Amino acid sequence: MTRGGDRLIVALDLTTLRPAVAMARRLRGLARTLKIGSALFTACGPEAVRRVRALGFEVMLDLKFFDIPHTVELSCRAAAALRVTLVTVHAAGGRVMLEAASRGARTEARRLGTRPPKLLAVTVLTSDGRGRAASVRARVVTLAREALAAGCDGVVASAQEAEALRNALGPHPLIVCPGIRTSSGATQDQRRVMTPREALFHGADLLVVGRPITAAARPREAARTLLHEMEA
Repeated sequence: MTRGGDRLIVALDLTTLRPAVAMARRLRGLARTLKIGSALFTACGPEAVRRVRALGFEVMLDLKFFDIPHTVELSCRAAAALRVTLVTVHAAGGRVMLEAASRGARTEARRLGTRPPKLLAVTVLTSDGRGRAASVRARVVTLAREALAAGCDGVVASAQEAEALRNALGPHPLIVCPGIRTSSGATQDQRRVMTPREALFHGADLLVVGRPITAAARPREAARTLLHEMEA
């Protein structure tokens, strides 16, 4: 697998298990990690995670937990028990909730003798186009700092904020960027988007791409095109 494949996360934003597993099979050798979000998980539950992991993929469980601290702690314990690699929580939940999330993931992993999932705090959604770029950037950086102080391993943010985050957070925290579109791709419902090459240049570690690959007539070819842009 190429270095680009290590940094690419493909979002399986589907609602039935068989097509999701079929898509995963088509992407073997191109991406290391697949994202299972609320649509697929609501429709198919933990079995979706198990089937994707059985194909050799790592899993980003993107359920954006946002609830009272006790509930989020239990949710992150359950995510750790599923052996996912990455799990998302909402940064806006506040420090106590984020600390509970971190505690839950680490406690369960310790009990199982496994590595805990990396905890990612979702800052501002890429579909949110409200406010000036500078104010959005400042809000994202503030949320990210609070999340890291609470025990999170990284953040999810638009690549448009990646440079500011890298400058503010240093080299170690993970910066995961959705809203990635090839230079010729449509933005659809995401407003704060960037090309793969730009996102990596500005400090992103991992790129999340869904429909430009999964909705393409030839998903493997679409993935290869995107990887080529990442590795250029």
